[in-house]
Amino acid sequence: MIVSVFIAIQAIINAYLYYTITNGLGRDSWLVLAIIVFCLFSLIAALLMERTSWLKSSLIVSKIGYNWMGVGFIFASVALVFDSVQWFVPNIDDGITLIGVVVIGGSLFIWGLFAANRINIRHISLHSSKIRTRVTLTQISDLHLGDTSTQSRLRKVVKTVNQLGPDIIVSTGDLFDGYLPLMRPYVELLKEMSAPLGKYAVSGNHEVYAGLEEALELTRESGFTVLRNESITMEDRIALAGIEDPTARRNEDRIAIAAQCFKNLSPDLYTIFLNHRPSIRPERFERFDLQLSGHTHGGQIFPFHILSKLAYKAKPGLSELAPHTFLYLSRGTGSWGPQLRIFAPPEITHFTINASVL
Repeated sequence: MIVSVFIAIQAIINAYLYYTITNGLGRDSWLVLAIIVFCLFSLIAALLMERTSWLKSSLIVSKIGYNWMGVGFIFASVALVFDSVQWFVPNIDDGITLIGVVVIGGSLFIWGLFAANRINIRHISLHSSKIRTRVTLTQISDLHLGDTSTQSRLRKVVKTVNQLGPDIIVSTGDLFDGYLPLMRPYVELLKEMSAPLGKYAVSGNHEVYAGLEEALELTRESGFTVLRNESITMEDRIALAGIEDPTARRNEDRIAIAAQCFKNLSPDLYTIFLNHRPSIRPERFERFDLQLSGHTHGGQIFPFHILSKLAYKAKPGLSELAPHTFLYLSRGTGSWGPQLRIFAPPEITHFTINASVL
């Protein structure tokens, strides 16, 4: 159902693009139509192949389709703004509108490409009476290592994390994506990322799409301890609890699974909850001090920012859920689909958790 709605929306966007282009040109164009139809069908083919486990066959069409999805959305959004202006200034020429759409849309596209490849570091400082000595932690999320990512960018991510020198490294889901047999070079690079108290990860929905067990095995080979509805205590200093993405456990009791995550954890330990999705459940607030999440990418391409906030009631960055209980929602370290970021820069987040006196 969701896929059908998504395809219908994409068809409307592409039809609108064709209408905008032909209006600006003053005539129909079989070449423009053929390009748009080819790119749209590449996107549809990629979606269907991924959901029928034909991941290897989808590699080429996914590059075309997903990048076209980003390009099409940017240009259609700009065209919609120009059409809205024409309601108030009807004498604006359609040819001028087309030039404006191309110039502004093209500029946003180029900016989005550069923004997606930058590495932004966010520093967050917190205090807690549960902490005896300072602990540092670096969060990566939503790298989506697969057919649209590059080894050179991951190399920069690994270098940046190691330069930060955290005590703990965590990945909050969607580390691997796509055709998993191609992941070996990424695994070798991730092995170079190190922290004295270890590396920890939880699954995201895209690990499930790619093949959950295989994706988690690659995660372990990369040096991460995978938390699957369980917790771990490190040197009596801090505790981590990790829950699997609900995509992997559709028909199981989610309340019981959440309880299992925090089983036998002392309330006196500072507890960090790794949950790929930024779900906010008040009944869990007494069980953790800091929830780290991803999934939304901060919208990735404006105005999806608005939709992600409506869907999860959470904004990117740090939010106080209750006294001394926080959620940090990462915008993600990588990008899904089109390698574009507009008003949602990718990030690596470095936390310093300091001791404080009550």
